[in-house]
Amino acid sequence: MEILISIAHILGSVIALFILGLLGMFIAGWEAGMVQKQAIEEASVSLGVSVEALDKEENAPKVLQLSAEKFSTELFRNRISDFCGLIRTMWGWLGNLIQGLVLLAVVWYTVIDNMENAVYAWFVVGIAITFWVASVVFSIICKLLTGRYPGQAKEARKVAAEWVKNNRKLFES
Repeated sequence: MEILISIAHILGSVIALFILGLLGMFIAGWEAGMVQKQAIEEASVSLGVSVEALDKEENAPKVLQLSAEKFSTELFRNRISDFCGLIRTMWGWLGNLIQGLVLLAVVWYTVIDNMENAVYAWFVVGIAITFWVASVVFSIICKLLTGRYPGQAKEARKVAAEWVKNNRKLFES
């Protein structure tokens, strides 16, 4: 019976961690959509055209110019945003590494030492939540200081470069 309880603790914490991961991905997708919607609305206001008109070919150069100016690496706040994006990415990797090591340690000591150690597998969920909350707070602070989310400027430049690459014919004439 003790082994079943140990397995339940470990599997339960892994399942909870998986559910938290799915929830995090859902929230990140929703947030990305909100950021994109906000950027589109800002571009619409800045260029004085409707949101629907932004997709027209004749507005493409103006949209690209606006994006290049707003998300330029020459702006200090964009550099800070890019650096914050790097920090947040490394923070996520660190969190995953710590969670994996704690889970491995719990499994190891459960098998080698005592079945009662399995209850400590729930610390992995606490670690995940702690790292996620710290990441959210860090992102909000970055947004307040720079007007951008961590890595937003770099991502905008990447999207613009990809768009230009895929639509070269518009610029060849």
